[in-house]
Amino acid sequence: MDTQVKSTSNVSPAEMLDRAIAMQAMLREKAQHTRSLRRIPDETMAELIDAGFFKMMQPARYGGYEMNPKHFYDVVFEIARACPSTGWVLSVVGVHNWQLGLLDDRAQQDVWGQDDNQLISSSYAPKGKAEPVEGGFKFSGQWQFSSGCDHCNWIFVGGLLPADPNMPEMPQLGSFLIPRSDYEIIDDWHTTGLQGSGSKTLVVKDAFVPDYRVHSFMQGFLCQGPGQALNTSPLYKLPFGQVFIRAVSTPSIGTAQGALDAYCEYNSKRLNSVGQKVVESPAGQIAGARALSAIRTARLKLHHAFDTLLEYAEKGEPYRDIDRAEFRYDSCNTVETLIPVVQELLANSGGTAIYQGNTVNELYQDILAFRQHAANQPYAPTTNLGSVMFGEPSKDFFS
Repeated sequence: MDTQVKSTSNVSPAEMLDRAIAMQAMLREKAQHTRSLRRIPDETMAELIDAGFFKMMQPARYGGYEMNPKHFYDVVFEIARACPSTGWVLSVVGVHNWQLGLLDDRAQQDVWGQDDNQLISSSYAPKGKAEPVEGGFKFSGQWQFSSGCDHCNWIFVGGLLPADPNMPEMPQLGSFLIPRSDYEIIDDWHTTGLQGSGSKTLVVKDAFVPDYRVHSFMQGFLCQGPGQALNTSPLYKLPFGQVFIRAVSTPSIGTAQGALDAYCEYNSKRLNSVGQKVVESPAGQIAGARALSAIRTARLKLHHAFDTLLEYAEKGEPYRDIDRAEFRYDSCNTVETLIPVVQELLANSGGTAIYQGNTVNELYQDILAFRQHAANQPYAPTTNLGSVMFGEPSKDFFS
């Protein structure tokens, strides 16, 4: 099954994929520079923008292509394969162009009215304090981990909304859309993985955020939003959590493929500690085979999830709890599954693999960094899936 969202552009998914693959040599060449810079180089970001990658899920009304998310994530896979930090930033910044399409059109006008290439970074942890005022909120807070923020003029940051009287016991989480003039960036990004992602800290002090620039996660879970009135593609009827969670797990699939590529190249002529060619060593062969299988499986699950969800959206049918719970589990379990196979590649690359500059080692550190994202923690989604399998309602509003 290959459920398609019809793009409003003459650009095809295959062409976008070709553009990503064509960038890989440049990205590999700049990988060390990107790490040392601790952010994506300006020229690299300009190439990503010029290639149209950020517009793949952007509304057609603002120059976007409205493609099936699986095609966007296929591009992310190829970019992360060459440079994990760049793939990560493309993924987590690019998904916001889809999210903005769910908001009131006034919010879309604020961001894209003068320039449809404007980008948004984020940090969704509900650390913001929102005080209701006339027309919106007075909002303050501090958030870590805003990847790619140096290249964006807007942010989505998390906070608590007033309680819903129908569900007073449930925290109402949301994201607040704020322009560059209303926040500060603190340069504190010094890490052992994803060094080039520039995931710095944001500070907001008493900013006014109008009601129409607030996105409720509960609205996202219910697949409702004012933006749907004008952005009518099935793409904008997908559950918010299902699209977002893939933004933080898919780069790990490309990174694992990059590690496998580097493993095969590095070990193609290397002898192991007993003088045997690694390519003839059962342990070396098994490590490669396991990695390849895990990567293929993760990609197939991603494609299956979006084809299934879009089929429901196109038919106007409600999503099944079991599908949503399973796809949520599959996403967060992606990194958990890939860590041991990349570790096995590293273990079979010999003692010299511990030196700085060894690609397999560096990409292993990046995989470990992916695992630290809250949406890649597998425990709650795993128990939720098990509960839904027994007939209980889903308790995961991010599914």
